[in-house]
Amino acid sequence: MGMAWTKRLAASVAISLLAFAYAAHAQQGGGNTEDSGYLAQHFSFEALNPDVKDAITHANLAPVSFQKIVLHTRDVMTSPDQSQPSTYSSTVTLENAGHGLVRRVEVVQDNSGSSTATRLDLTYRGYFSFLTQGISARATSLPPVQETRKVLRFDTGTSGHVAFVHLYGSTGAPTFQDPGQFLCDSGKSYSAAQLNASIDGQAVELNCRIIDTNGIETDKVALAYLEKYGVAVTLRTHNGQRTVDSSILDFSAH
Repeated sequence: MGMAWTKRLAASVAISLLAFAYAAHAQQGGGNTEDSGYLAQHFSFEALNPDVKDAITHANLAPVSFQKIVLHTRDVMTSPDQSQPSTYSSTVTLENAGHGLVRRVEVVQDNSGSSTATRLDLTYRGYFSFLTQGISARATSLPPVQETRKVLRFDTGTSGHVAFVHLYGSTGAPTFQDPGQFLCDSGKSYSAAQLNASIDGQAVELNCRIIDTNGIETDKVALAYLEKYGVAVTLRTHNGQRTVDSSILDFSAH
């Protein structure tokens, strides 16, 4: 499925496929679909910039221990601009993408069950993204993919710290001259069952900061690294505009 097909596809159809058909496919373990083909083509190791592929290959990352994880979250957003919190739900599918990478699909729904946004990522164990694309339900065309183009630092967290420093840009646009940074420090270890009774093993808390190309801290992110599965899940994001707290309602791993 080439880029010409993608450009011809109406945005409303693309959003519907990615948000609903793929979520159903992920939960039911169904066969191949066009939307999973899109993900395999555009959010895979082969889709990465050659310099990034080389960096991952040289890092010799251990593979994750699962094929697929599906979790549902309840998300509460608070904002200085809102008198009351907003509540919505998300379905998050994590897939083993090989090379120590995890493909992540998040579908966000409002209280009426309507899709409001879909986000696609190719990540390192759920920590940070090498490729990411966010699609609003109101979009009239498919947005570009934000892609890492050169890895400047790649600390995989063996010392209790995670550091990812990279040069990046959007498809068809120049690379930002200054790097972006994703920096984490690990905290306490606790039973992962505290997050949801279906999660086995221990969880390690990670407190992370996202720093943009201007050197400004834009977000703080709280993750839980699930040791049995070798993947991190997001529990909290915070910036000057909003705070989102997520609780895991159900969790299944295959």
